Amino acid sequence: MARYILTFLLLATTAANASEESTPEAPIEPSPLTSTIGLGYQALSGNSDSQTMNGNVALTYTKGRYQTNADAKFIMAKKNGEEDKRKLSTSLKSKRMIRDGYYFYGNGSYIDDRYGPYYADSIVSTGIGYRLFNYETFQTLVDIGPGFRHQDPNLDEIKNDSIVKQEVVNEMVLQSTIDIQWKPLKTLTLSAKFNVISGQSNTTLESTFNATNAITDNIALNVGYTQTAYSWVPEGMKNSDSTTTISLIYTL
Repeated sequence: MARYILTFLLLATTAANASEESTPEAPIEPSPLTSTIGLGYQALSGNSDSQTMNGNVALTYTKGRYQTNADAKFIMAKKNGEEDKRKLSTSLKSKRMIRDGYYFYGNGSYIDDRYGPYYADSIVSTGIGYRLFNYETFQTLVDIGPGFRHQDPNLDEIKNDSIVKQEVVNEMVLQSTIDIQWKPLKTLTLSAKFNVISGQSNTTLESTFNATNAITDNIALNVGYTQTAYSWVPEGMKNSDSTTTISLIYTL
């Protein structure tokens, strides 16, 4: 009797193991949402010369043919014991791939600056883009489209180093962007972005360069440089401003 029981248990165990081996585990899909938090140092030069700390949050959501990128940057600094800077910048851009590398996009940005030349500086635009290069380590996106710009001047804070129209600006604009991403090493990512906004009041070219080196799986060091060139500036002012940032980036 004991022999039959042992035989039965052995057959049951073998069948159970065979069942487990024949049922592969479902692969874990990566999350469509990634987010990063950054904190660092920022230096301004050109028409303004100052240094301050800055913080930023960035989100990327990718699902099928859709991708949305959002970010927010905040600057606050004191001078002689009093608040001297408080600036919030936000942007959102959504893309939907169509076919053969083409995509539609919608873009919006907003700047709230308590002590800057504009209380509010916002732009919305939409258009079509093309993925010029799409390799594993190199990608280039080019897009263009019409938009609308609103600027509300801060007449109480306009200084000699402010590039500002002293009236409310509401105008149609043409916006175009070139976005380049290159990953020459496993831990190093280089990027360049050129954004042109052309309107009746002013035309700006913002050039941004970033180098991000991964220290661990979640922490990276970022060095960035941004230069903004203007077609119109008040008399006696420079036609460009630049910003240099050094930040630690933490990926959630």
